[in-house]
Amino acid sequence: MQLNKYGKLAKKYLEEYKPFKFQNLIMDGSIMDYLYDFQSHLNDYANLVEFELKKKYPMTSDRNIFLEHLKYINMIQEMVDEFVKEEIKLI
Repeated sequence: MQLNKYGKLAKKYLEEYKPFKFQNLIMDGSIMDYLYDFQSHLNDYANLVEFELKKKYPMTSDRNIFLEHLKYINMIQEMVDEFVKEEIKLI
């Protein structure tokens, strides 16, 4: 199993802002288990946030216009990523 985008962000955050915790997890051999568990939490959180954002900001009635649909999906994904980045700080 590999880390996805959120798992990699969590690892980077740990390395940069919580180096003592990061080193302890490496030394006791539990870093990957920790990151996989946190990644799973972040994936669940991202799905919940995406669902709530789509309810709050529904797509316009012009669903047939590809570029508008793409812009909407990108907007929602950027917002989800910002929420997840804040959640990572709780690591």
